Amino acid sequence: MTHEARFPLAGLAIALPLSACGGPPSSNDAERALATLLEESGAGHIADVPEFQLNGCVEAKDSAGYRCDTSGKVTLDIAGRRVPVPIGKNLRYAKEDGTWRAYAK
Repeated sequence: MTHEARFPLAGLAIALPLSACGGPPSSNDAERALATLLEESGAGHIADVPEFQLNGCVEAKDSAGYRCDTSGKVTLDIAGRRVPVPIGKNLRYAKEDGTWRAYAK
């Protein structure tokens, strides 16, 4: 077997697993998804998400998406006051209709 025959197969073997799953959300996508989740759950307007960190993302076993350790602070705007609230939770992130969504379960 020549070198030309081996290289295309090696590249194909690497490309297939990467394109099949798409990968976890970026930090920016996850931050937006978290803000949407909190606003839709009635937490109020999210003014800021300082110190946001996304770590340890793994494919969710129970449903579609990825489970990621999510930490930082959320600054809520409540009646004109900015209230910082710490976050530290493992959330599930799933892409739906091209947009990342966060789920507490």
